[in-house]
Amino acid sequence: MKLNKFKTIVPAAALLLSASLCSCMDDLDKGNIDPNGDANANIMGLYSKCYAGLIMEGNDGNADFKVDDNGKSTLIRNLYYFNELPTDESICWWSDGGITKTCYNDFAPDNDYLKILYYRMMSNISYENHFLGLEAAKEDKAKYAEVRVIRAYQYLLMLDFWGDPSFSDKISEETPRQAHTYNEKYDASKSYTRAELLQMGREFLFDWVKSELLAAEPDLLEAKPETDTDPDYGRVDKGTCWLLLSRLYLNAGTYLNNNGQDNPYWDKALEYAKKVIDSPYKLFLGTDMTAEAKANGYKPYDLLFMGDNGSNGASCEALLPLMQDGNDTQGYGGSLFFIASSIDAQSRTVTGKAMGTTELNWSGMRVRPSFLKKFVNNPTEFEGKTAAEIRVIAKDDRALFWGEKAGKADEEPEMHTVDLGKNNAFKNGLNVVKWNNQYSTGANSHDTKFVDTDFFLFRVAEAYLNAAEAALHLNDAESAKNWINALRDRANAEPRSSYTLEDVLDERARELYCEGLRRTDLIRYNQFGGAQATYNWEYKAGNKNGTTFDKKFNVYPLPSSELLSNDNLIQIDGYNEVQN
Repeated sequence: MKLNKFKTIVPAAALLLSASLCSCMDDLDKGNIDPNGDANANIMGLYSKCYAGLIMEGNDGNADFKVDDNGKSTLIRNLYYFNELPTDESICWWSDGGITKTCYNDFAPDNDYLKILYYRMMSNISYENHFLGLEAAKEDKAKYAEVRVIRAYQYLLMLDFWGDPSFSDKISEETPRQAHTYNEKYDASKSYTRAELLQMGREFLFDWVKSELLAAEPDLLEAKPETDTDPDYGRVDKGTCWLLLSRLYLNAGTYLNNNGQDNPYWDKALEYAKKVIDSPYKLFLGTDMTAEAKANGYKPYDLLFMGDNGSNGASCEALLPLMQDGNDTQGYGGSLFFIASSIDAQSRTVTGKAMGTTELNWSGMRVRPSFLKKFVNNPTEFEGKTAAEIRVIAKDDRALFWGEKAGKADEEPEMHTVDLGKNNAFKNGLNVVKWNNQYSTGANSHDTKFVDTDFFLFRVAEAYLNAAEAALHLNDAESAKNWINALRDRANAEPRSSYTLEDVLDERARELYCEGLRRTDLIRYNQFGGAQATYNWEYKAGNKNGTTFDKKFNVYPLPSSELLSNDNLIQIDGYNEVQN
């Protein structure tokens, strides 16, 4: 990737990375190592690197660690793989690296992509630990607090995915220990079951992430939406921190009690969601959409995921936009992935406009019929229809799917089917056209291959849904109704007079699909793994009609390579120690 205009990768106030930060971390298997031997060199470069790790592969087109395909190494691409593909929302027919096994809830320590996900986070944490360990970094309290929040987010993800990963909050030559060993309940002289160790790891990380976010909050910039021409666009601020606290508290039941509905923190989840809702950040309602955008047929929801989303007004909803530029951030794992992986040569239009990545169409990701039923009772109505036609049928602007022609440019096209068949062809299943590289005004994007579409990592819409769910648990149905109806009104969907908790889960699916949250949501509702998870979807547990699977699969196994290289670690409860 090119790094000519670094403001398009990280906060505009950041400077270009120095050459001293360009070396890759070639041996992360050995644990958290110092990525830069010169302790105080280029503070701003290291600060920038902490942001870049959220969406970029590495420097100069290389990944930050060894991987066969650099584009596979990015965080947001792997969040999709492991929080969307195992659920009712998404499915892929690619066979490489364990992708289809992930779709079928067959998680094993030798999964190549699971290893990549783990090492991406450990790589990011190493850079963040390095920055936070430098005395010079402490001189700018806001930037120091921002990196604390970014690191807390990484560990929140590790808590969610593994529960008891390795943990280190500083650069050290010592081999990292597992999270459970830091729990004050842990006594090294005693024997514990793996289930007990997993729970101790979860409890420790929950408390640690909470403490880090609360400690960082006072020093952060005030909550304020920006556009991509503003110097602080893309920086963590108090709004980002509040959303993460709300998300952490919303899932406290999962982390502390292994039961998402047994949550002692509903009030806190609501409190911090309301802080976001009451802040200067707002839902993007399109009231200031340009005449060109309206004439081009776009809806407010569209503009959140378009090539000019940093300037078209939609960034008022973006609590942390990860910046992309087709000229200057050329890579294969950022926003480009969400476009290219979901289209082929035939399915490139949204409201009649070309998607903008005409040179790349990877024909992989589609949606499962059970997810389409969140929009209509009979999704076969979508077959043979364009995206514009589908959302008219769905009566919901968020139904951005393609059901018409599928196939390569030199092949006779076939129509998409809702039925997934044997999950061995792109035409089996409708594809998502939620993201695109078009400008709402009709202006040209910077490049026809790489994209300008910023990735909104956290959105105000999530705060509305968090608040609604927590409010229902706290017997405030009226507030919950108002928050959900605000989202439905933005989508031109019919408002309702009341909502149940199951309705909130379905609304989260409609609003946030493919944004890296679905697995977490299903686990919180006890609808992922376990005998009580009676909600089945196509190819759940590898069964075409869906079937239940063991609750142990609510967390992932540690990669075999990590266990082989670090004697301090034991495998997560329910999995084989090493598999290769």
